[in-house]
Amino acid sequence: MMCEDCGIRPAKFHLMTIINGDRVERNLCPTCMAKHQKQIPGIDFSNLAGILNSILENRSTRESEREDTEYDALVCEQCGMTYAEFQKCGMLGCANCYQAFKTPLNALLQRVHGNTQHAGRVPGGVHSGTSIRMNIDRLKEKLQKAVADEEYEQAAKLRDTIRALTIQLERKESDIKVKPHERLETNGEEGAKENV
Repeated sequence: MMCEDCGIRPAKFHLMTIINGDRVERNLCPTCMAKHQKQIPGIDFSNLAGILNSILENRSTRESEREDTEYDALVCEQCGMTYAEFQKCGMLGCANCYQAFKTPLNALLQRVHGNTQHAGRVPGGVHSGTSIRMNIDRLKEKLQKAVADEEYEQAAKLRDTIRALTIQLERKESDIKVKPHERLETNGEEGAKENV
């Protein structure tokens, strides 16, 4: 739904005013809502936003607690840890716990971080091209979506970007690997030192 004032941006607010018994409802974007906020004396919208935010947070917290209690009975077959024990201590018992508690852990990560896949930086000492591989995987997912949505121009751009990153990754990996003739020269020098 578009803003009823500007007609440009999507409406995020529903403003209802009652003046002398007449009820007027409008759907407004944040920019137009800010203009109306200045025109209406005596109403603190920032406080209203805080109240609404706390209501929504309480509701989502109650829903997540209800979901967590459903998973309390899950048990890791290898170490015997239950999901309820994990919730108390915050640490998993073994590597198999990730599989045993996969569904609630994914929901927890989605709720806390907003994503279930790592999207951060890779440590500086890692030269394996991990971040490039992650970008390629992410772009491949976008490419599949673009093709499914028949957005072929976007798909072509994504394909070209994937190709460029693949070439960059191959170059990086070839720089890391020791070339066979360099290894032979090194071994020859070491062998000569040993014989002396």
